[in-house]
Amino acid sequence: MIDDRSDFNTELDCTALPCLKWVENVIVWDMSSSAEPMTPGDFLNRLARLNTHQRRGIRAPHKPLLLLFALGRVLRDRDRLVPYEEVDRRVGDLMRRFGSPRSSVRPHYPFRWLLSDGLWEIPRYAELSKNASGDLYVSQLRDMGVEGGFPEKMHDLLRANPDLAWQAVEEILHGHFPESLHREIREAADLRGVQEARESENESAAPTLREREVGQLSFYSYLARRRRRDPFFRRRVLDEYMERCAVCDLDIRFGEQPFGVEAAHIQWHSHAGPDEVANGLALCPLHHEALDRGALGLEERKGTGLNVLISHEVRESRGETAGSLIEFSGRRIRPPRTASRAPATLFVVWHSNEVFRGPSL
Repeated sequence: MIDDRSDFNTELDCTALPCLKWVENVIVWDMSSSAEPMTPGDFLNRLARLNTHQRRGIRAPHKPLLLLFALGRVLRDRDRLVPYEEVDRRVGDLMRRFGSPRSSVRPHYPFRWLLSDGLWEIPRYAELSKNASGDLYVSQLRDMGVEGGFPEKMHDLLRANPDLAWQAVEEILHGHFPESLHREIREAADLRGVQEARESENESAAPTLREREVGQLSFYSYLARRRRRDPFFRRRVLDEYMERCAVCDLDIRFGEQPFGVEAAHIQWHSHAGPDEVANGLALCPLHHEALDRGALGLEERKGTGLNVLISHEVRESRGETAGSLIEFSGRRIRPPRTASRAPATLFVVWHSNEVFRGPSL
């Protein structure tokens, strides 16, 4: 199981970096030593260096989910510090819904390890007991009513610059989750209501700061430019699957154009999934979201191609439903026209390990 603990290098020379200090054998950021206020560029660069265990595509989005929860509190004008008990309940729910099925649901990990990223503060950290790995004890966090939150200067910056907070939200979402899940994650993190309020005031829901306002480009923006999406990916995938959903065979046209069929990545683009047909499927919106949520999985059957798996967590009301998932359990997926462009095993295995919420029905 993935812990999502920090890989922060404890062998750094702290004397060369005045913003770092040792706290009980752990390096943490010390923002109180500088009289200068934090700038947007400082915050975005710190966010860009978030350590999230994404090696080889492994997902551990615990820190991003805690940050989204905390940004939601900032945008709703809540107190800077939040009790661990609330983090355990709220962020734990986010982890269960949007985390990897291989990851443990342990909100105390990001609550503690975000300290090393310079994005979190626990005022009573020095009073807390730690185990040999540096982890905090959940019982002590609860019994002592321990609180955590953005460092004060960072919180003040975000409160004064809601556009910056929204940029952080969007960069976290695009950096760690497929677009099909963004709306649901915003809602679960209490960001949706704030977004709608801004829209009602004719403001952009997620404005992006201009480079001159930030002072330097966000590292996420640099990555997005370096690894642009292939504009022809959708067209190639839809052509291979004859513009039909590979699961339910949906084939709707609006005039001469296909309507309601999308090109889905099997291994998410945010986690090194390439824009190759072998990493794509033509799916209707329902089955695209089901694939990204882990409700729908893929199983290779020797000699017969891919079969649909439906997670045991899927529940449907009795009776006929137009949007049934369960009825497709075990059904063979429509193959592409070119056999060599069928979904590659390594992408199917990645999805099975990192997204699908098995076992199947």
